[in-house]
Amino acid sequence: MACVKQGGVHMNLSTGNDYSFLFGGSSGSNDNSGFSLNDYASIKNGSYGKLMKAYYKEQKSDGKTAEDVKKETRSKGAEYSEISSLADKFDKAAGKLTGSSGLFDLKSVTSVDENGVEVTKEEYDMDSIVGALKDMAKSYNEFMSKATKSTNKNVARRAENLVGQMSKYFKQLSAVGIKFGEDGSLSVDEDKVKKTDVSALKRAFGGNDSVLGHIAGKVSQIGTAADSAANNLKGYNKSAKYASDATSIGSLINDKV
Repeated sequence: MACVKQGGVHMNLSTGNDYSFLFGGSSGSNDNSGFSLNDYASIKNGSYGKLMKAYYKEQKSDGKTAEDVKKETRSKGAEYSEISSLADKFDKAAGKLTGSSGLFDLKSVTSVDENGVEVTKEEYDMDSIVGALKDMAKSYNEFMSKATKSTNKNVARRAENLVGQMSKYFKQLSAVGIKFGEDGSLSVDEDKVKKTDVSALKRAFGGNDSVLGHIAGKVSQIGTAADSAANNLKGYNKSAKYASDATSIGSLINDKV
């Protein structure tokens, strides 16, 4: 039995009583403080205590302070956002080849011959094709250099899988002027591209069913995985890591206990 004096009034409180009235609000409801009776119940039944012991044990074992965890969370968020942005950049570069831009269509080109006479011919704009391929290769390399080293296991695994899958495209892409580096990077053999029949280039790069179309689909999936990883940083996760917009302790307790 505990005796509490407040405003000249004595109140006898049994240690076995329900003290939910001290927190305000009716049973099961939430007040504006963000603290619910469900949270109070978790404290009362010992779940919250278990959580805090597990959390601080983890903090002690890895030597990280709360500020360290905040910095780590922000760093990961920036990393995942960059990977997602690079995936979008690659999609735009690939779209110039796979889309309906007319890049592989014949163009009317007018030039002046050695006699000073204007001559109009139908031909392909090979310089534009080479330029689009170089942009695609550059954006692919930038994306993969980040995705394969991601701290998120799902993102890194998907990126490594794409590196492995690229081997099945090696023969077809090499035949049309795309070179593979030992590190998996792509580059463009400009002379070989210009000597390649445009129909072969179109099969490799033009349209969503082309080799490039399939690669772009995989890159898009990895970008989506990075987005998901960034979204999962919101609130406390199952390892009780900090995020700035964490809400109820109830969700933290339910994940940890």
